[in-house]
Amino acid sequence: MSLEHRLHDRCACGSALSSYAHSSASAASGRPFTLAGVQRVYERPRPFQVTHIALDLRLDVPKKSVAGEATLDVSRIDARAKELLLDAVGFDLEAVELRVGDDGKFAAAAHVYDGQTLRVSIPEGAARAAVRVCYAATPRRGLYFLAPDEHVRDRPAQVWSQCQDEDARHFFPCIDKPHNKQSTSLRVTVPEGWFALSNGARESDEDEEQGGVYRYRMDDPHPSYLFTLVAGEFERIDDEADGVRLHYFVPKGKTDEGKRTFRRTPDMVRRFGRLTGVAYPWKTYSQIVVSDFIFGGMENTTATTMYEHILLDERASIDVTADDLIAHELAHHWFGDLVTCRDWSHAWLNEGFATYMEHVDREGYLGRDEYEHGVRGDVAAYLGEAGGRYRRPIVCQDYDAPIDIFDRHLYEKGACVLHMLRLELGDEAFWRGIKIYLERHARGIVETRDLLRALEEASGRSLERFFEQWVFRAGHPELEVKIDHDGEALTVSVKQAQAAKEGREKDKEDAGTHVFALDLELDISIDGEVRREVRRVESATATFTIHVPKRPAFIVVDPELRIVGDVRVECPGDMLRAQLVGAPTARGRLLAASLMGKLDDPATTRALGASLGKEDEFWGVRAEAASALGDVRSDDALTHLLAHARTGHAKVRRAVAAALGKFRKTQAADALKSLALRDASYLVEAEAARALGGTRQSAAFDTLIEVLDRPSWADVVRAGALDGLAALRDERAQAHVLTRTRYGIPTRGRRAAIMALPKLSTDRKVREALEDLLDQSDPYLKVDVVRALLDIGDTKSRGPLSRQLERELDGRVRRRIREALRDLGGAGKREAERLREDLEALRSEHAELKARLGKLEARIAPKEAASKSNGVHPGRDADKHEAEKDAGEKGKKRKKDERASR
Repeated sequence: MSLEHRLHDRCACGSALSSYAHSSASAASGRPFTLAGVQRVYERPRPFQVTHIALDLRLDVPKKSVAGEATLDVSRIDARAKELLLDAVGFDLEAVELRVGDDGKFAAAAHVYDGQTLRVSIPEGAARAAVRVCYAATPRRGLYFLAPDEHVRDRPAQVWSQCQDEDARHFFPCIDKPHNKQSTSLRVTVPEGWFALSNGARESDEDEEQGGVYRYRMDDPHPSYLFTLVAGEFERIDDEADGVRLHYFVPKGKTDEGKRTFRRTPDMVRRFGRLTGVAYPWKTYSQIVVSDFIFGGMENTTATTMYEHILLDERASIDVTADDLIAHELAHHWFGDLVTCRDWSHAWLNEGFATYMEHVDREGYLGRDEYEHGVRGDVAAYLGEAGGRYRRPIVCQDYDAPIDIFDRHLYEKGACVLHMLRLELGDEAFWRGIKIYLERHARGIVETRDLLRALEEASGRSLERFFEQWVFRAGHPELEVKIDHDGEALTVSVKQAQAAKEGREKDKEDAGTHVFALDLELDISIDGEVRREVRRVESATATFTIHVPKRPAFIVVDPELRIVGDVRVECPGDMLRAQLVGAPTARGRLLAASLMGKLDDPATTRALGASLGKEDEFWGVRAEAASALGDVRSDDALTHLLAHARTGHAKVRRAVAAALGKFRKTQAADALKSLALRDASYLVEAEAARALGGTRQSAAFDTLIEVLDRPSWADVVRAGALDGLAALRDERAQAHVLTRTRYGIPTRGRRAAIMALPKLSTDRKVREALEDLLDQSDPYLKVDVVRALLDIGDTKSRGPLSRQLERELDGRVRRRIREALRDLGGAGKREAERLREDLEALRSEHAELKARLGKLEARIAPKEAASKSNGVHPGRDADKHEAEKDAGEKGKKRKKDERASR
């Protein structure tokens, strides 16, 4: 697809503005997900249950430390258990005390602490106990202290927590696993003048708060990873939805942006409650915006933390929305907070649902076309990871750290599976099953089979096979569908290409090469009537013959997106053109446009240009038509794109800019320069700058330097300009790009510069500059540094990467380093890049030659027709002349041979 529909980071998975946005040669197709030495993870024993945690904490902001005491109420599960194991990392213990029963007194407790785990002896026969831990800590994870410095003077002083996946243990003792849910209370002392937010009801009074003391209590059980503490200076915006009190906390001076960003929250609260049949499960809901957050958002129970890029100014709101991120984190309060995955291997029940509810909200607010376009985008995102980085089952226990599986499989594929289930069961049964699932397991823990059984109960359907092939096994169908028509027979040939890999893969289970059982839907249009045919595919190859009275105008394959996989269709061009015009849904028209970029005849180009020009067409279809014209790359295609470079819809304008970047011509560069220098939309300016580099016109350099440091939402214009400089391949750009990797440049601009460097140079200076960035604090930035080093491909980076791995705490970065160390070979990286560039140039030349040939044929055709009407057949007469000539030559040769033999 031409445009990424999601522009925000989320709980732990990347987005279009993260490192996933950059295509990289480092993605090695066919790599296994499981890394060497990784052991299968099973849920650890639960001999005791922590039922309540009471925290009394004091923040020492200058020292970036916390001190206080934690009191944990414990109930026994295993009668023979002797020790309570608590996760507690890097604590300075002052005292560990134990109280047995409800009425006893605290006394010193027998315990062992190794810096990671606190083991407290519990007397046999004690059904209940309380453990009090007095401690201090300077957390390296879990709790973060922000302050301005000489390079980032506008950074606010703040403290915020981020406990997912298992980082609460760095600042309070707990059973840091999702299967232990407890109520919590917090008393925290913060600097005077600051505000503090935590889970549940705020119980402190005004006098306490003036002295910097805030108290909160959360009576409903929730896991440790959903605990939150945020402290700093904020402004509050109040709202309400169906009796639920809503609060939005934003940095000072950002009230207008906050109102603009969060305005649809009440609508989402009502919609999700109505669809699930379960009202919002808590009494209040707060959203608080902090700086330098390491995720996009985090769904802490009743109090979501959001990163600063969620706030939109007027210009950003033209074509950027925060609704997807807001809907995602809100949906977690049903899926993740109310019902929580038993262990991380089933985390798709949290993240897949939250991602799917983004589409559900979009459907309710903007309509079915936007819903289907969003789901299609998630399919593309998942396929990108499955086709490049790795493929794995959605439910997976083979990981080093839980964060390893917070990826496109967990989020996007999980959402797509729910989309398929809804189509399979129908809306009524699907949502009834969701209601059963939520009510039956409310405030408890779940695994995938709990969802399966609830949906089976609601629908009467057996879903074992569905879950087996889509959730518990890796991979997806790779369908090759060919459509032919002859007389009254429509022939549809289907091949599951992934099955052909069987036997060639070392790890068949992980490779996902099994044959899928699926229904192939076809919408066949004849005389303006569209009829649906469904054929079951359960083998590697299948051929179906469908009786039709005449040649169909068009056939839409998989019209409702029931197949989450790679569906490649071979269809006559006239049918695709008719589908682009006449398909009754935007998805059907969009599918036609996506296939027409492979055709470069004049009729196809005209049809795509007409679709692009339709102001009343769904923007996604117009954007796909623009992308297809970019793939055609003919002069006529360029003409159509130039004609719509200033079209009114910002998302279409952005797609046109991206398509113009595929033409290495001055006309394309001139249009892109105009867009890059001035447009109402930040994203259009950014895309134009990015595409301008793709034209490879030397004059583009000055324009890209001019916009390089232009302020914009989320630094998108700078990122686009840096991508453009990388694509331009101008050696003058290296110094400019290298400068933008320094600390003090906004993080997203730095990340774009980091990914641009290997495209400009792979020399020692660039490699060492990247290696020096491995110790930066931002995990997304470090991930991009690792990927950039892998793009360079120099084995000398193995040493710095290995040393960083030894001290790295962030699981996302550790995973990327381990992948890089596995893949780093060095030889052939730059050569592969050169060959790709040569291939791209040949494709461009081929497209232009075919376009010229098409024009030539178009001019010749009328002359041939005129000749035929006069009894002259140029082609036939020419063939006859050539045949007579060949016969004469053969006769001469035969006579010559006869003379020689005599």
